[in-house]
Amino acid sequence: MNMKITFAPLVAASSLALLLSSAATAAPRPQNPDSVYRADRISTQGQVTSMTREGDQYRVVLNHGSYTYYVPASMVRNRDIRIGDRVRIGGIVSGDTVNADYVAFSDETGYATDPSYRAVPYGSIGWMSGTVMNVNRRLGYITIRDDASGLPVKIDVRKIDTKRSVNVWKTRSGDHISINGSWENRNTFEASRVQY
Repeated sequence: MNMKITFAPLVAASSLALLLSSAATAAPRPQNPDSVYRADRISTQGQVTSMTREGDQYRVVLNHGSYTYYVPASMVRNRDIRIGDRVRIGGIVSGDTVNADYVAFSDETGYATDPSYRAVPYGSIGWMSGTVMNVNRRLGYITIRDDASGLPVKIDVRKIDTKRSVNVWKTRSGDHISINGSWENRNTFEASRVQY
């Protein structure tokens, strides 16, 4: 009796299983609940101009912008926040205050980027943070390098709330700013408010 054994279906099935398992592990998954986009989240840098201890948190004001930041003392670790310190603070905006969930000092690696910051998805409203690349006052635009993607983003500043925003025409290349707004189109983000 001449018996022929074929392994083709077994090889195909195991190859498919291997392919599906590698695709499942390659798909990005959030590491924690904080890694999802939040429209009310801001990440900003600045120099501390005022600081007071209030119970188990610090009440901090930075040199630019109009927010008061409440930073839990436990986040400061073995340091103190002092007037003159340069810090990055990330947190949730509530009116004119920010409840901080991230703080980094200028001499720490976390100062450059907030790990919880996510870019504003197309079709959404929220806070975008980045470094100014250039300013075009004549056309009413500034260009930033987005903290999340590292890509340049054109910001339309012609309709900003001038009473609650910094003077965008005084920003310079290298300044870090946060912009509240929405996508005008896929290439331009329309600002309603700008903070340092």
